[in-house]
Order: sequence, then C-alpha cells, then structure tokens
Amino acid sequence: MFGSLLELRRDTHLAIDRLAKRYGDICLLRFGNVPTVVISHPDLLQEAFGRPELADRWVSEIMDILSSGKDLVLAPYGDRWRQMQRFANRELLSGRNLDNVRERHIEGVVNGLVEEMGAMGEAGELVSPPVMVARSNSEMMFRAVFGRDEDGAGEFARQRDALVEHVNWIFANANATNLADYIPWMRFLPNSAIREAVRQSETGTAIISSLVEGARNRPGLDLSAPTCLVEVMLAQEETGEIEGDMINDLCMDLLLAGTDTSAQTVSWTLLLLANRPEVQARVHRELDEVIGPDALPTVDDRTRLPYTFACLAESMRYRTIGPLAVPHQATEDTEVGGYLVPAGAQVLGNIYSIHHDPRFWDTPDDFVPERFLPQADGAPAAALTGNAFIPFGTGHRRCPGRRFAETAVWLHLTRMLHRLRFATADGRPLSEGEVFGLAISPEPYVLLAERRR
Repeated sequence: MFGSLLELRRDTHLAIDRLAKRYGDICLLRFGNVPTVVISHPDLLQEAFGRPELADRWVSEIMDILSSGKDLVLAPYGDRWRQMQRFANRELLSGRNLDNVRERHIEGVVNGLVEEMGAMGEAGELVSPPVMVARSNSEMMFRAVFGRDEDGAGEFARQRDALVEHVNWIFANANATNLADYIPWMRFLPNSAIREAVRQSETGTAIISSLVEGARNRPGLDLSAPTCLVEVMLAQEETGEIEGDMINDLCMDLLLAGTDTSAQTVSWTLLLLANRPEVQARVHRELDEVIGPDALPTVDDRTRLPYTFACLAESMRYRTIGPLAVPHQATEDTEVGGYLVPAGAQVLGNIYSIHHDPRFWDTPDDFVPERFLPQADGAPAAALTGNAFIPFGTGHRRCPGRRFAETAVWLHLTRMLHRLRFATADGRPLSEGEVFGLAISPEPYVLLAERRR
C-alpha cells in the first residue's frame, strides 16, 4: 500500500539520496499507487528533462488547488505554458526590464538592509539573516512586481504582509507528505490541509487580483514606460502578447520563485562564511581590492570578483536549495538511458545527490569555493561548464527566473559583505543542518554584524 513512502517521512531529500545509492542512477520506486522514477545522474537527467514526453508536471492535490494548473511553474506542457514561458524569457525578465526594476526597487531595499544590520551591530544586537533577508527579499519582490504608490504606503504594507504570509504557508506545506496524493481512497477522508489550501487559494487570488487591478487603475499610468513588472505585463496584454488571465498567475510565480529561494541562498552563504572566517576574510580582501571603500558592488562585477562568485556557487552546490526540483510527469511511455519510464509516472531530478556525488566532485561534503574559480588560462571552471552543477534545473522546465534570482542574490550578498563582517556569537561554528521544505533552509541562527566601513 505505502511502497517507499514510509522511508520518506523525514528529511525527504536525504531519504531519496539513500534510496538512489541503494538502487542506482535511475530507479523506479512506488509511492503508494504512484510509480516514481528517481534520476540521479546529470547525463540521464539532461536527457530526461529535454524530452517533451517528460516535460509535464506531476502536481500534488494541494498545489493543484493553489495553482489550478495554470501558472508557469505547474501548467501542463502545452500551448499556454509555451506562451507564458516565451513571454517570461523574452520580454518580462529581459535585461532591459531587470535593469529597470533593479534601479527602481531592488538596490534601495538591499542598501536599507545593510544599513539596518550595521546599526544593529553597533548597538550590540545580534542579527538574524534568515529572518531579515527573507523580509528584505519579500519587500524587494513585492516592489519589483507591483511597484509602490507612496501615497498608499500603509495599504502597500498591509497587502505585502498578507501576501508574504500566504507565500510562507505555501513553502511550508507544498512539500508536506499528503498520503491522499499517493493512496486514492484516502481522498475521501477529512483532510484539514486540503481545507486550508482552499482557503489559502481564495486569499492569494483575492490579494493578487486587487493588486493587479490597482496597478491597472493607477493614476497617471504610462504603459509605454513601465515602472514595475506588472506594468510590463499590462502593456503586453494590450498588444495581445499575453492573455489577461495570465497576469495573476505570472505575478504569483514571480513572488514564489523570487521570495524564498533567493533569501535561502543568501542566508546559507552568510552562515557558511561566518563559520569559516578565513574564507570570509578572503572575500573581504577581494572586495577591498576590486571595489574599494567608496563604491558599491554591482551586477557587472561578477567576473571582477571571482572568489566571491565562487563562494556563492559553492554554497548553492553544498546546500542545494531545491534538492528534488519540481516533479515532472511522463505523458507516455518513454525510455531514458535504456530504462522504461511508464506513462503517468512521477519523475524526480535528484539534484541533491548529483551535487554531492564523488564521481563529479572531489570531497563533495566539504565547502571548497576553489572548485569554481577560473582556470589558469582564464577559462571558466570545469565545475561551471560541466552538467553536474544544476541549481536552476535543466531541460524544458528550467527556471525562467534565473537572471532575476542571480541579480537579487548577488546584490544582497556582495553589498552586505562589502560593508559588514559576520561572526558567530561565541566564535564557534553554528549548525549547518538542513530544514526540508519546498526550499531547503538553514536552522534558525543569529550572527554578530560588524561594520567594516
């Protein structure tokens, strides 16, 4: 009845890693009545997720209620999804629009967080990066998507906080094991999680609809010069590039994709550097030599700060935020690496195992930024050009918000480290244990933050 479900009750990504080690690079498990294929080799994963037959989504009941199967992340692989994906890549998250929202909305929020942490450090208070970066990131995303009417700041804050609470519920519950997804007869039993999902769906839809309509009716709105991403979408709605009912779904996609995962990446990197003062000191030296005391790091400085970038990349490997990515589903029988993937199967990309596999990484359980440094001849590190580093997924459903996430994470991280030094309260390393969810988060922690300039 339960198949392998009982082995996944805690730390699901680690349990699946153990199953992969036991059964191989591609294995067929059974979670209740659902055949589940786990792929744990980068070549096989690239082959699988590049196939249209495996580009559909396996969607849990909770996520189906929340998304109605229409948003970019969970929509079936078809014409609607292709239209949204094309628009997101070519227009919505183009370099031009990202530069616009970065200058208008992102940099100010990041600079405010750095100043707040510095002031707390001067007052002898500890800072909580998981809490403070999550709050900063949610405000940044909210502004980037919806802009801000300064005359209605109170309403802006109320709607932002309500939407952040809704997003946090989704991240806390989306990956919770719901046995009714795998054992059909259990769907007839009372289920408080399903009832709450219905309520949350209604709440989220109402808030997003209100915000979109507020933007549509904004005084002095000039869609020829959009100031935020929802205005970009409204302008393209007028041209027929996207349909009006797609706007709400894309707004929620942006908030979900950009709020939690980016914040967790920054929080993990700060924790890892605070636990390794010598690594953090090298980052500081590089920032001092390249940026200096009077300027601020920008998105154009990535190649000029190779060690800082290497620390970020290694953090994304060492603590994989999306260890199993978003589940795919086979629409028909197909073969991957000579193995049959049956129609209807859930297909999981075991990115955590790939990121910790000694076949692809020397000392994979150690934090080694040097593996991501450029080679002696200036060529990119082999770790970046190979296919075993896949923090944003691979294939048809690769994360379309990658450029936005990279911008937000880079600015948060470099500007904090440029101005601040982080240390553990008693000088001893903190736990680097993982908390499993839709995104892998560190255990709650606090640090000392000391101004460097």
